[in-house]
Amino acid sequence: MKGVGKSLKKLLSLLLVTVLCLGAFSTNVYALTSSLMSKGKEDLQQAYEDVIEYARKQGVPIDLTYETFEKEYYDSNASDIDSYVESYKHIIEPESALNSSGSSKWYYNTGTSLPQRANYSKYKLLSVVKKGDLVFEAKGGFGITAHIGIVEGIYYSSTYNQYYVRIIEAISDGVVRSVLDDERVDDKGVTILRVSGATTNIINEALKFCQGQLGKAYNLDFKKNTSYYEKDWYCSELVWAAYYNQGIDIEKTGINEPGVTPRDIRDSSKTYSISIK
Repeated sequence: MKGVGKSLKKLLSLLLVTVLCLGAFSTNVYALTSSLMSKGKEDLQQAYEDVIEYARKQGVPIDLTYETFEKEYYDSNASDIDSYVESYKHIIEPESALNSSGSSKWYYNTGTSLPQRANYSKYKLLSVVKKGDLVFEAKGGFGITAHIGIVEGIYYSSTYNQYYVRIIEAISDGVVRSVLDDERVDDKGVTILRVSGATTNIINEALKFCQGQLGKAYNLDFKKNTSYYEKDWYCSELVWAAYYNQGIDIEKTGINEPGVTPRDIRDSSKTYSISIK
């Protein structure tokens, strides 16, 4: 019995040493993990501040919360923070380009009337474009690289005795009605996109959503809002939400840009281009 007692004591001693060692190891691992997490948080906060400062220097109106920035980072599966910051800088329009694409052109914010005769001599816009189509502008931009709006329909102007293409878009003036014609196609490098699987009912409901946002403010915040009661929009967020609420996600899947951008919609498997020539 004495031998058994000695063996039991040795076993208990070994177990105690093992537990203590494991405890120390766990504590060290926890401390290391906490340190890395803290460092990662600091790096992400610094990256966020860099993006805000970059936007300020470029003269771009941006209202981006850290929470949105952080969420987009973890959702993006970016390889590192630096490449993620570069993706933000890549979609923020430089000041010179932003100024050249401002809302001073006659075809912006026209309301429900045609302010001057529209030109349709070069492209087949009136016979090809349909309501619900998307107007992608490679040279557009209201604080974000490229621009996109949605075709509300073909309307008639008794003043100029002609039909014209009317669109809804979110620009620096807010969510407004505008005109698409040949001049705008050439000015802005327009591509017409159509949404795959969009039935007449889906298109009508998507347009009703956009019509309900008319008059609301413009805000570049990189969020992905979908609520009918949202108080402000940026261009691609508006048209994306319009279709998203009808069950079609027109944002590119996989690795894409922060927020939902015009290029994400152009490159989506749910959209395809329509020839207007």
